[in-house]
Amino acid sequence: MEYSPTFQTFTINNESRDAGDSCQKNIRMDLFVHISLIPAVLITLLLSFLQKRAMHQKSIDKVPLGKRFGIVVPVNFISSHSNRWSYGAACGATATTVFLLFFNKYSGYFHFKAPTWAQALVYLLSALEVGMDYYPFFACLSSNHKLIASSLGFCYALSWFCVQVADLFECHQISDKSLMLIITPIPSLVSCLFLMGKFLHTLVNAIRLLYRSEEEQDTEEPLLPNHLSSYVRHLLKPAPEKQPTPSSRIEQKIYVWDPYFKFPTRMIVTVVLCVTCLYNFVLLDLFFAPKLVQGLDDMTLEAVNLTYVNRTKMYLQILQDNWFYSTFPSIFTSAIYIVHVLSCYRNQLKKLYRGTSEVSFTNSPPAVLAASIRYTGNQIAYLLWGYFLLHIIFFLIGLFISFVFVIPIRDGNGMMVLEGLGYTLLGLVLLLAVTCAQILASQFWFLQDKLSPTDKAKPLAINNRRAFQNFSYFFMFYSAILGFGTCLIRVTLNVFLGSWLLARIDRPIFPRGYEVADMGYSTWVGMLQVDLYHTHPVTLSFCHFLLQDSASRMQQSSPDVLQDCRKKQGRTKWHLAYTLINNPTLILSRKQNKSSSVPNPQRQYALERLLISAVLSRYQTQTEQDNGHFTETIGRDL
Repeated sequence: MEYSPTFQTFTINNESRDAGDSCQKNIRMDLFVHISLIPAVLITLLLSFLQKRAMHQKSIDKVPLGKRFGIVVPVNFISSHSNRWSYGAACGATATTVFLLFFNKYSGYFHFKAPTWAQALVYLLSALEVGMDYYPFFACLSSNHKLIASSLGFCYALSWFCVQVADLFECHQISDKSLMLIITPIPSLVSCLFLMGKFLHTLVNAIRLLYRSEEEQDTEEPLLPNHLSSYVRHLLKPAPEKQPTPSSRIEQKIYVWDPYFKFPTRMIVTVVLCVTCLYNFVLLDLFFAPKLVQGLDDMTLEAVNLTYVNRTKMYLQILQDNWFYSTFPSIFTSAIYIVHVLSCYRNQLKKLYRGTSEVSFTNSPPAVLAASIRYTGNQIAYLLWGYFLLHIIFFLIGLFISFVFVIPIRDGNGMMVLEGLGYTLLGLVLLLAVTCAQILASQFWFLQDKLSPTDKAKPLAINNRRAFQNFSYFFMFYSAILGFGTCLIRVTLNVFLGSWLLARIDRPIFPRGYEVADMGYSTWVGMLQVDLYHTHPVTLSFCHFLLQDSASRMQQSSPDVLQDCRKKQGRTKWHLAYTLINNPTLILSRKQNKSSSVPNPQRQYALERLLISAVLSRYQTQTEQDNGHFTETIGRDL
């Protein structure tokens, strides 16, 4: 019986492959990625020039630039809650290129020839190049100069979108390789469209403010966001007598909306990157699986006797079908994990806010901060590995069902299958019956009665001790035989649950006491600790009130001191000079200002000599006046 091919869309066709590879493109994406460094660097330098530094240090400036060329912050992963989906779209635009970075053979983006020992360095430089290519997206989103930043960001996103679309539809020959390269950049194109809309909206608002002659508002986020202030006000309210229940069972089981919580930018970016990388990984899976089966088919034609060719092809077709159909539950489970990460993050962080969480912080601050930096990348890697292991598990389950039930029944051995299934079920029933018998004997024979009729269970006090000892003796040998089966079940369940829960780094897969060895869980705990210390609502409210109190005190102080800073500085310098003239010994004990530029020894020595000469001349004049006054007094007395 022949099987119809399931991967007909993705089967290899040498003629179409040769036709697709022979297409000569006018647009080379690898060359565009390298050339994009030029506008990316120029945009970054322009935004850095517009960004002012908080403090002016003359020792840094070799040219008179004032406070220009400040550091541009691409994205705030710790305490940012604005433009979350825009930053997610910017990361989504980078995901496809970064994913193809590791498959140069099929993407053709990077052609750096290097020895084997330098491959890691090549990948590092390529990753830095991709990061610089997409840096203007983040810099334009975070810049306070909305008019210039939105204009540059829109043009840059439009150029990337147009070049990718032109590269997709330049060749009309469609093969399996070209089909994959057409479908792969879809998330990047959607992200570029979203960024273009965001930059265009920001540009229109900036132009509107410009025509209204309004000053551009500072887009820096407040120390205490609105949802956290609402959370603190909610804590100060008296607790209601009856807690509100979710409106539906689905809302209770899946997700309950919380008006006092808002996911930070880091979590939204992580979710977008996970979805994009999972999409690309599934496409890669569907692209390579038929090629692997085709290679095995070619090997069997050469090695296997012609008598077994048809049966071997049938087995290969079964492998191919099971691998294909096991893709869908793996995708569904991985997608649920992505959504579940958000729910676990919110629940655990709120428990940490309340102080009721069981998560223990044992690492040092440097290790915790490093774990927070690694979180997004580790979450993506664990998700992809989890998808791959889930795919293998569902594939093995499908093979077990196929070779144990489907093929024997199709070959007319249904009674043999039924007999084996009956023996297996009978063994399981006997196992459960013996276990239930031990529990019932302990309940009604070997435990003493309840101390009170209102007790829910009997106390753990042994009754009929001699019968209990004989019962334990005879069942010791059966338990030893039974232990082999239960140990096998334990190992199987550990492997299954460990592979099933590999993508969930919010819970350790190691037993209690060995959580530190789980690097994924340590990364999750470190990220939670950093977010707890920097976003705790009560702590931020306290700091917010301190800043408000300091600002109110500054407003209540003397207005002439606040408005006439130059006059205050001049008065201070005059008092300093007057003190030094009257106390010349303090000149050499003065403390130099570390924030100023490096002092010139010759200039300092000249100033000190000038000041000392002024002091000596003053003392000489005073002495002459005193002597003249003394002589005049003596002459008058004489």
